[in-house]
Amino acid sequence: MKYILAATVGAVLALATPVRSAADTVTLDGYFKDPVYAEITSINTNYKEITTSRPQQVCRMENVPVYGKVKGQGASGLDVLGGAILGGLFGKAITDKDEGAAAGAVIGGVVAAEAGRADRTEIVGYTQKETCSTQYIERVQTVVDNYTIYYEWEGQYGSAVVDKRYNIGDPVAVMVIITMLSGQ
Repeated sequence: MKYILAATVGAVLALATPVRSAADTVTLDGYFKDPVYAEITSINTNYKEITTSRPQQVCRMENVPVYGKVKGQGASGLDVLGGAILGGLFGKAITDKDEGAAAGAVIGGVVAAEAGRADRTEIVGYTQKETCSTQYIERVQTVVDNYTIYYEWEGQYGSAVVDKRYNIGDPVAVMVIITMLSGQ
């Protein structure tokens, strides 16, 4: 099959080529000396997708708590009463005597009253604060990768993938090789 195709191409080239001497037309290794130009008959644009990632700073306002020390206001009557009852129960349980319950009630009331007077740290307000971070935005873009051109020279057709953009009808230099068929 290769030999038939080569013979056909060779015959077509031989018939289509203007008559010149072999020394003027073809080099010893079978190449034409002068450039041969084919005409572009069709073009396909080939595309590819690329992903780009670009940084973007995103900022927003947030409520941030402000902490401060608050002076104790003293224990309420209910707090002192609760401390006295709990102290009394513990005192009775530990000593198994009424005097232990009375001492526990006094101590429990005093502890509750002192705990209510102690300074404590708590949120005293809020302030607005801008916080920023970098986020990456991905974008998929379709771009031209290359072009497949189809060309014709003396009834012979070919194609090639090229980076340069051509127009239909543009001439493009091609390589024509003439080889002898084996078996002759």
